[in-house]
Amino acid sequence: MESMEDMQSPTMGYSGLMYAAMASIGAGLIHGGAIGLHAEHPQLARLFILVAVAQVAWGVMVMLRPRGWLLVVGMVVNASAVAGWLATRLSGISWIDGLEVRESAQIADSLCAALGLIAAVIAIRAVLLGKIEISSTPRVAIPAALVAVVAIVAMWNGATHLHATGDTAHGGDTAHGGDTAHTGVVLENWPRAFDPSLPLDISNVEGVSAEQELRAANLIKETSIKLLHWADPKTAYAEGWRSIQDAVTGFEHYQNYSLYNDDKFLDPTAPESLVYKVGLGGQRTLVSAMFMAGTKVPMDSPQLTDYAGPLMQWHIHDNLCFINGSGGAPRVVGITNSQGVCAFGVRSPGDNAMVHVWIVAHECGPFAALEGVGAGSAIVSEADRRDKCGDHT
Repeated sequence: MESMEDMQSPTMGYSGLMYAAMASIGAGLIHGGAIGLHAEHPQLARLFILVAVAQVAWGVMVMLRPRGWLLVVGMVVNASAVAGWLATRLSGISWIDGLEVRESAQIADSLCAALGLIAAVIAIRAVLLGKIEISSTPRVAIPAALVAVVAIVAMWNGATHLHATGDTAHGGDTAHGGDTAHTGVVLENWPRAFDPSLPLDISNVEGVSAEQELRAANLIKETSIKLLHWADPKTAYAEGWRSIQDAVTGFEHYQNYSLYNDDKFLDPTAPESLVYKVGLGGQRTLVSAMFMAGTKVPMDSPQLTDYAGPLMQWHIHDNLCFINGSGGAPRVVGITNSQGVCAFGVRSPGDNAMVHVWIVAHECGPFAALEGVGAGSAIVSEADRRDKCGDHT
């Protein structure tokens, strides 16, 4: 193999490098178009900026004056971009905010990866071959036009992609009917069925602003990731959560009383309560977090009502009766009677407004409240509640 310095000779080069340069520029333009779509994750947006600049700059430099060291740079830049794309489609990247969850391949990112792969393969081949004689001037008009078309199609399609939560990319038509982009049209009422394996559908809900929708989507996503730390109830117990012994209802709440009045609000790293579904043989599956506002924070506080608007309905459980269980941890033993009195135990003060965030499928949406006995009360009537969709005791 010839030295890399020899490749800098003006009589030496590789005609395919022009195609690699164009492919890299096209991929960079697509990455540039995706920056604004990921503005809710600054780290990810900055990463897209760096990749876009690197791919476009490399393509321009190769067109102006191809050099040996540039081939190595192009190989690394484009191969890394393709590898990153592949990782996000297989498992996600846990250390990059916004890429923790696997997403399904979409048209825009797939075309971008294809262009990056073309650039990387040509650069790698040039590095391996070393010194290559130019036999003719490359015809670049048709490849340039093709790259331009691919880039335009990818950017146009990417404009309809909502990067939000779940195991799939969130754009286009959803399983619940309709376009999830902000069209200004109310598609249907709230709540809608929620399934983490399907595209998230919380858009175009009447009375919900784009900012509220974005906050809600991020909360669902972060909760689905961070909550898995407590998938095993033993981990929750070891870290301070205690069961209120309500497994007979089919759901068991583990409370961490030290978090009730901390300075954290809707923080998936410090959920005040963890909810496990109790199955056959006592098997417990983590299904939800129950976040609580600070004691004495009213349910109509703007801090609560303005966070996600009508998407979330804060409520209280003021009709439960408790006794001190083992180790002094409160244990629920029933609900109040029609006069609001506990036949056994002490009535819960119900000071903490709360809201659920589900990490498993729920027919009443990602913020659904538990229903039936002990469902709690809200500042709106039962008919107006938007965290319930019927009596599923």
